[in-house]
Amino acid sequence: MAMRNKGLEIVPSGKALGADVRGLDLNEAMDGEVFGRILDAWHRHLVLRIRGQNIDDDALVAFAQRFGRLHSAAGEEYGGKPRGLHDAVELISNIVEKGRPIGALGAGEATWHTDMSMFEVTASATMLYAEEIPATGGNTYFTNLYRAHDTLPEDLRRLVEKRRSLHDAAYLATGGVRGGYEAVADKSQGPGARHPIVKVHSSTGRKALYLGRMGFGYIEGLSVEESDEALAALWAHMTRPEFVWEQVWETGDLIIWDNRCVAHARGAFDPSARRLMRRVTVMDD
Repeated sequence: MAMRNKGLEIVPSGKALGADVRGLDLNEAMDGEVFGRILDAWHRHLVLRIRGQNIDDDALVAFAQRFGRLHSAAGEEYGGKPRGLHDAVELISNIVEKGRPIGALGAGEATWHTDMSMFEVTASATMLYAEEIPATGGNTYFTNLYRAHDTLPEDLRRLVEKRRSLHDAAYLATGGVRGGYEAVADKSQGPGARHPIVKVHSSTGRKALYLGRMGFGYIEGLSVEESDEALAALWAHMTRPEFVWEQVWETGDLIIWDNRCVAHARGAFDPSARRLMRRVTVMDD
């Protein structure tokens, strides 16, 4: 049953990050050798795309669990998940049923951010599976934060070395206030975890820049004005075009990215078009 997965092929995107995994069917058995090749490719390319999948939540969760423990997803920001959905699966969708959204993020733009960084226990992998997509729009952009770190101008390097930043929990990637939180008057006192700006990857040992959401957060030891200026310069550097790869979605795509060294953003799309994605995040233990 696992024979097809033995024909695995890794095809780099040719950009600063990203690769296609070909010859893989996530409904088939996968032995340790095959998973080892996937894990090695993920560490090497930071984002993997597996096209042409037709999987249910059990298969998605089973694959994600090979990467580590999974976050639970309550769907708090849109009033709770549909009944019966697996604890680890979050719907990312603009679909409205019976007057309420069934998933998070809607159809608007999602600015550059790193998943789950507002928590003390952050995320390593995020997996996003495309069940329904609009004809155009909603593309996802990924940026290589190893390269961003390694090419930092000297003034920014000195500024961020050994400093931590607040990863604000009060705001969503869409810019709205998260359910259960209030707008933040003083960024230096906002809710959320504080992490080193230069993050040492827990698997590869490499250094990457690590921030929460573009436009939010605070760098310790600076005034709010100084912090805003430094964060704007850092995000401008981190999202330079030569560091970025764009994912144009097809139904059946599964994308796996590494939040320890990748930030991502999403473009807006026609709100009258349906988009339904299934997301799982893995804890960075």
